[in-house]
Amino acid sequence: MNKQEIVNALIARREASGLSNAEIAQRSGLTDRSVRNALSLMGNPQLSSLLALVDALGLELQLAPKGFGETATTDPGYRPVTTRVGRAVAQAPAPPYAKRRGSP
Repeated sequence: MNKQEIVNALIARREASGLSNAEIAQRSGLTDRSVRNALSLMGNPQLSSLLALVDALGLELQLAPKGFGETATTDPGYRPVTTRVGRAVAQAPAPPYAKRRGSP
């Protein structure tokens, strides 16, 4: 996953959670401007900001060996292995603080 993919994933999570940049800033301890810059198309957050954003969005950052999770199209011999973590993520409900825009 490259930098742009990480930023795109954070943007998608923000949109899915219905949180505004101001709400994310409040949860993360970052300034509104830092959140806005980090979650822009040209975003380049520092590691400390990235970790704060990830936590504020109810996510966690994990490291994996390069090539881990490759798709069958890139590696025809790849067979995904179901893990407890993968099942838990797939079945996890939306974070309790996630709200939709327009909801009270």
